[in-house]
Order: sequence, then C-alpha cells, then structure tokens
Amino acid sequence: MDAARYAALFQAEAREHLAELDAALLALEASVRDGADAVVTSAHVATLFRGMHTIKGMAGSMGYTAVEKVSHALESRCEPLRSGDEPLHADLLALIFEGTDVLRTAIDDAARGVETPSATIGSLLVRLRRPVSTGAAPVGGTPSVVSADSATRVGMADSAPDVANVRHVDVRLVSDCPLKGVRAMLVLAKLGPLGQVRATHPEQSRWQEDGFDGVFRVTLVSDAAEDTLVQAAMAAGDVSRVQVRLPALTSQVARQAADAASVPEATRTVRIDARRLDTLLDLVGELVITRDRLLRAIEAEDHPDRDVQRAARDAARLVSAMQDEVLQARLLPVGQVFDRFPRLVRDVSRELGKDVSFVMEGREIELDRSLLDAIGDPILHLLRNALDHGIEEPAVREAAGKAPRGELILRAARDRAAVIIQVQDDGRGIHRETVLHRALEQGLVPPDTAVLTDELLLQVIAHPGFSTARRVTNLSGRGVGVDVVNTRVRALGGQLEIESIEGLGTVVTLRLPVTLAITRALLVEVRGSTFALPATHVEEAMEYHESLRVHHAGGPAVTIRDEVVPLVALGERFGLVRSSTLENVNASAPGSGVDQHLAIVEAGGRRVALLVDALVAQQDIVVKPLDVVRGASPWFSGATVLGDGSPALIIDVPSVV
Repeated sequence: MDAARYAALFQAEAREHLAELDAALLALEASVRDGADAVVTSAHVATLFRGMHTIKGMAGSMGYTAVEKVSHALESRCEPLRSGDEPLHADLLALIFEGTDVLRTAIDDAARGVETPSATIGSLLVRLRRPVSTGAAPVGGTPSVVSADSATRVGMADSAPDVANVRHVDVRLVSDCPLKGVRAMLVLAKLGPLGQVRATHPEQSRWQEDGFDGVFRVTLVSDAAEDTLVQAAMAAGDVSRVQVRLPALTSQVARQAADAASVPEATRTVRIDARRLDTLLDLVGELVITRDRLLRAIEAEDHPDRDVQRAARDAARLVSAMQDEVLQARLLPVGQVFDRFPRLVRDVSRELGKDVSFVMEGREIELDRSLLDAIGDPILHLLRNALDHGIEEPAVREAAGKAPRGELILRAARDRAAVIIQVQDDGRGIHRETVLHRALEQGLVPPDTAVLTDELLLQVIAHPGFSTARRVTNLSGRGVGVDVVNTRVRALGGQLEIESIEGLGTVVTLRLPVTLAITRALLVEVRGSTFALPATHVEEAMEYHESLRVHHAGGPAVTIRDEVVPLVALGERFGLVRSSTLENVNASAPGSGVDQHLAIVEAGGRRVALLVDALVAQQDIVVKPLDVVRGASPWFSGATVLGDGSPALIIDVPSVV
C-alpha cells in the first residue's frame, strides 16, 4: 500500500480523534475538580480509551510506528482508569495531556514522512509505564466498553454468553472507500461500546492486507436493538450496507426474513482536495458573469427569438442553482475551528495561574471554508489577549468582589448576510486612561483628545506596535495582537469592533461575510463609473432631495425619518470631480429635482448616507482580489466584472464612512 497517498486522509481523521481526546480530557479534569457523577465520568473515560485505540489501529495499518507506540502506551495507561483499578486524579490527567501532545506531534511528523525522534517519545513512554501515586479517591466506575483486541483474545475464555444476545453484524464498505482496513477498525470502534466483541471474520490482521475487500463480520454479545447496532456501524462512514443476524435460527421463515433484511444505501460523503472546490467556485463565478452577459444581450434585442429566450432563462436558472449548491458545499461549521481552543485556554490559563471557565456558543454556525481557514489565527490572538490582559488572577478577582473563576466566551451567530464571532471576557476591561496616555505620547491621537470612544480605542490599540504591557512575554507585549486581527479581518472583507467597560470586561466582535467569492451587491453610478456596495452594509436606498439637507456641526448631513445622518459624496471622496459635489448640491434650489440618490449604509455601528448619481441594480457579483500599490487609499476591497464585461470596484464601506 502506498502510505504517502493516504497520509493526508490519515492526518485529517487522526486530528478529529485528537479533538475528541482533548474534549474528554477537559471534561475529566472538570469532573475531578467539581466531583461529577461517576456515570458521566466513566463515559468520558470510555471516549478517551476508544479514541486512542482507534488511532493505534489506523497507525498500525499505515505503518506509522511512532504513532502506534505512543497511542498504545496511552491506551495501556488508561486501562486501569477504565477498569476502575486506579483513581482518577490531576497528576495522571496531566501526564495524559502531555501524552496527547506528543501523539499530535508524532501524527503530524508521520503525515509529513518524517520520523519522530526517539528522544521525543522515549521519556514519555517510560513515565506512562510508571504508576502515579496519589491519595485521591477513585472517580467513576467501569464503563460498558471493551477493547476490540482484548475482547477477541479473551472472549472465548469467558462464560458462555446467552445465545439470545449474540449478534452477527455483517458490514460492507463502499467500493471506492480508501484505507478499507482503517475504516473497518472505525466500524469496530463504534460497535465496541454497545457490547462485548467476541470475534471478527476475517480476522483483524487480514484487514490490513491489500486484498481486503471491505466485507467483514463482527460477532458480539449485546442487548442493544438492531437499529442501534446498524446506526453505530453506519456512523463510521463509507459504509454501504449493514445487516444484523442471529447466529442460529431454527425457523426457516425467520432465516428468510433475516436474509431479506437490509439497510438502504447510506448517504455518502467524499473527502476531496479543497483546491478542487476553489477551482469549481471560480468556474461557477465565470458562469455567473456569462449568464448576466447572455441575459443582457437578449434584452437588448428588439425582437428576440422566444426559444432562445426560454433556453437562456433555463440556463440562468441552472447556473443559479449550481452556484447555490457550490456555495453550500463550501460551508463548514465553525466548530471545526472552535474545537481546537478549549485545550489552548486550559494550557494558557494554567501557565498564567488563572482559573477560567471557557464557553463556546454557536458551533453549528456555517462559514465558507476559505474564511474558516483564515479566522483561526485572529481568534487565537483574541483569546490570548483576553487571558493575559483581561481576566485577573483569582485573588485579584475576589478582592474586586468577583467570583474567583473568570469566564471567557467564544460565540458565533448569524446577523443577516454576515457571521458574527465574539470573544467576551468578564475581566478587568481596558483602562482607557492608560491607553490614552500612551497614545498621546506616541502621537496616535490629536493632542486635545480627552476621551477615547470605542471607535477611537480600537483605532489606537490596532496601531502596529502599540502596547501598554510593561514586559514582553511569550503571550503578549509586542503590540502585534490586535493589529494582526484587524489586518486579517479587513482583508477578509469584514470589520472589527470592540466594547470595553473597565472592571466588567471586554467584548471583541468580528463581523464577517458568509463567503468571499460571490456576494450580493448594490451597483451604483458615480460620475460615469460603476461601483459595488456590499449588500451586507446597505440598509436602504432612496432619492435625494435638497429638503433632506440639514446644517450640522459635524459636517454635511441629511435627515432620514427625523434622524440626522452624516452625508458623504462619493464623487468628491474618490476625487472624480474637481469641484465639490456638495457645493453643487448646495447651489441647487430646493425642489429643483437633482437627479441623485442616497444609499444608507452601516458599518461599525455608524450610519452614513452615500450620495451617488444613480442606482443601477442589485445583483450577485463575483469578487476578485484587488492588488493596489503601496500607499493607495483603502477605499476598495476588491473588484468584479459586470454583465457587459466592464470592471467595477467594490467599495470597502468601513473605510469610506
């Protein structure tokens, strides 16, 4: 077997199991601290044991010796916990936490084709074999899960099982399933918690042979319902058929019924290279542009052929449907990124000597894959900042009348056509006077600034190199955290917001588009040029009348339903006219019917009325990256190609308002 061909698949599945291990370890650590129910604790121990066992089987089939050694040692070290022969305590958990870190390194090394140094795993293996002495009382009982290997070895030595509880589970994998031996081990791992595995046919050792066709039987003693066994086997993925049979049927009718029982084809999922999805989306984007050009050409004809019109409309409908399906295929739950952070928060808080409760909300919210890949680092910076600068030490919190344990929340939510990600803490908040003093020293704000609003506060702390830390640590102090976050979020077409109350905490909000590739936009015309306003920022559009103008100390403004809204003339802002557009508007007499329009937009909690010459259309646009020269105005976030083939710049609304 060509192991390199399946290295990426092995790494992806192993990382999923590592995430489950981290979640189980964190839950077990909390159970030691809080005294959780024994049944709940036993379930987490079972998850821990099962995950290590599965990784061991996968590594063995791939020939990754280092991964197999570490996972086997961890599995063996967890066996006394599973059997109830050893108490669950903090020192043992700390050792297993360290072991999973080494296992993660070994998995990444194996996937890259690099041999993990023996020194990296040697001392760990020695310590895993030693007992960890403690006076702690055992927590939890013995879960009803048995290792598949041990069950196969010792099953026949046990007392004879009740024949009524013996089940043959016949499994057939999909024909194009990669790594059939590894997938069969996953099926076995899913069935293990439901009973005691007695045997497999063919034997597990033959599952790793190249001739294994993905058809096998698992015999187990279980009182679980047939549907439960079927669903467990199907949950392993790439399974096309599962049948549950009794070992001995005395009735010919019963035998025929069992033979006829079958499970419909499972919903199949396919792992594909993400670059293929990117290419597919680019092609769909070009189809969208071609669709718009075709429809525009037909509309321009005086007497278009009806058959051509009908075919064009059908093609446009199919392209729209394809566009929706491709965009949906690229959406992934943010939990795939969020799940890596509980372990990070645990490790950092322990390093800082802080007690932190970490809560994740909205893990099911979906985001485009390209955005999902890009938001990991910004969230990482924000969490570290919250832990280092925000949440106080337990003694400091108690002195301030707070609970000794701080709370850190990572939240995702939908807001119209955008996704909001928030990092919220109940720590000390930002001391604005300190920030203002440092900002005045560095000349980042006007000398007469007396108060930092949330908007100005963000502008200051996001300045490259700005920091109020008295010393540089491995977590912070270099003044790059918020700057990195702001730069990355703006590059993704989103915006960063911050709210902070001294003594109560801070909320940092990332507002992101659902997808970067195709978005809804309002096309506007300004002095003969067409621009695109992302629909996520547009609240409404209306005709402009001189009667809407008001005199305001802050500059030009209009009244919209008795609310004063700042007015920005895009022609003047972009330098498309020599004379001031606003002066031209002032020169127009009330009621003269100036042919202009307003687009009311919102960004960062600020509403602004954009003055444009015409509203062209509202349509989906394909976003293209825009390379600008150094020092250019940051007014545009990208470009697009319109239906007539002409280009249009996409306005970065937060920069304009």
